[in-house]
Amino acid sequence: MHATDVTNEPETASESNFDLVDLLLEEQQQLSAVELFARRHESGQCELPADRAPDQAKYYRSLLPASSPTPEQQFAFEVDLDACSGCKACVVACHTLNGLEENETWRSVGGVIATESAPGSDSATEGLPIAIGVRHVTTACHHCEDPGCLNGCPVKAYDKDPVTGIVRHLDDQCIGCKYCTMMCPYEVPKYSKRLGIVRKCDMCYNRLAVGEAPACVQSCPNEAIKVRLVDRSLTEADRKVAGSRMMVAGAPSSSLTLPTTRYVSQAEWNGAAAMDLGIDEVSESHWPLAALLVATQIGVGMVFWDRVGALISLVAGDDISGGATPVLALVALLVSGIGLNLAPLHLGQPLRAWRVFLGLRTSWLSREAVVLGKFVGALTLACLLLGLPSIQAWLPENINESIENYIPTWAGSALLWASLPLGVVGLYCSAMIYIATGRIWWRFDRTMVRFAGTFIVVGLIGTLAVAALMQLVRNDADVEASSLALMLGSIAALGLVTAKFVYEWRVQLAPSRSTDDAIDLRSRRLTIRSLSKLRGARILAFGISAASLLVATIVIATADAPTPLVGMALGTAFVAAAGGDMVERLLYFMAVVHDRMPGIHR
Repeated sequence: MHATDVTNEPETASESNFDLVDLLLEEQQQLSAVELFARRHESGQCELPADRAPDQAKYYRSLLPASSPTPEQQFAFEVDLDACSGCKACVVACHTLNGLEENETWRSVGGVIATESAPGSDSATEGLPIAIGVRHVTTACHHCEDPGCLNGCPVKAYDKDPVTGIVRHLDDQCIGCKYCTMMCPYEVPKYSKRLGIVRKCDMCYNRLAVGEAPACVQSCPNEAIKVRLVDRSLTEADRKVAGSRMMVAGAPSSSLTLPTTRYVSQAEWNGAAAMDLGIDEVSESHWPLAALLVATQIGVGMVFWDRVGALISLVAGDDISGGATPVLALVALLVSGIGLNLAPLHLGQPLRAWRVFLGLRTSWLSREAVVLGKFVGALTLACLLLGLPSIQAWLPENINESIENYIPTWAGSALLWASLPLGVVGLYCSAMIYIATGRIWWRFDRTMVRFAGTFIVVGLIGTLAVAALMQLVRNDADVEASSLALMLGSIAALGLVTAKFVYEWRVQLAPSRSTDDAIDLRSRRLTIRSLSKLRGARILAFGISAASLLVATIVIATADAPTPLVGMALGTAFVAAAGGDMVERLLYFMAVVHDRMPGIHR
């Protein structure tokens, strides 16, 4: 074998003179397209003469109003269902122009389908629905006359322009509470987890201001989307007429927020239905909100039952609480405080939460935050005053004298009484947060019964558990009155917890019933099929709490003296009941279904 000679070829002049650093420095001197445009814009070269329209105006001028709105008018979208082909060019244009995130959309496209029964020539298909027509539906913000997002926002992060009627979201004001996503029946506001705020369509108001069409309008190849002027519903009669209509098949009732978008079609669409009708997905759990609701309801419930016990003691002339009031108030404070401190975990921008009082005039969320804050403040002060006798032995004599001279002995009890109405009003505000959304699953009777059930039932069990613990610690010789109260309370709690579970079984946990409406039926189906583990956990929690209450009742009735078994049984019942209500509240959020615009899931 002959070895191959390897020779190095001489370097060319260009290779020997190549310098990467010089090349990069040279490239830095060249402006990018964006920088070139910015320079031209700053120099005024991009500005159009006052009498010249944008170059593309000839393609969309007919799609915009010829004049500005009068005081009785506002801008609104108009969608021609016969022209929309479902190509989603509007979705892409909106996404690109607004720089949205990968999974964020301010405009979506769905569809409606008209059906009729199949003819009876074939027994296998007789009576089955068959499609006779399809229309695509493009939807974005409807810039409602009475926007739910604006009314519900606790920090006034929404603004409805008084001239154009466009509903805008103020990103720098948003705390990311996501309440607007509940208040809007059309699910228009979209939460950005990366930014921690909500964003939405603003009809490209900055483009409209200079005579340009919104991105969706300009991009539609079939001119299916237009911006038109519509009359505002100024009188109550106008509002009733506007609220009686439905924008498109499957959409929520227009009476909720008075949307301004118009969907037009030359075809008759009697019996039309959304293509995704019956497709329901599990909603967000909102677990910090669930924890807040359950914890505050338990805390207020414990204060309520303590005051009931105080009234009974006053009438009977015998203290049935066994001196448990200071400890019970402290436990109620701790439970409520845990809920209030978990609630900010639901916010995308928790450092802005101090502004939550700004929407007090219109937002139930603001009212809840303020009133429950007052409740916890009053309860804290009550706990301090009720606990003074326990610590006076360690205080200096001059401080004790000042306490005796300036703080009456009834001050702690009075503050506890004062905290109770604050707590009850706060719980009412909590319920109204969800009732105000107009979602049928969260209607007044269903929500109030659930929330009041936690307040009454679990609050009672917690009160009994603390009273049993204090009875065991004090080990008084005369415990007949408190033991009788414990036994009667345990019997009442067993009946109440059973009644509460039976109600939940009837409205959600059980298989479908003949009396169910369409929304209830869909929520039951979601609970049984997709949320079966939570459903099982709720059933198990009821079984544990009921069995523990039964054990406590039997032991109290048969024992001659306080026994740790009663405290253990009532404590177990309290933990199980609280955990069960936490699961129930998660189901309350996750199983909610409601009418929505066609294709909103897509």
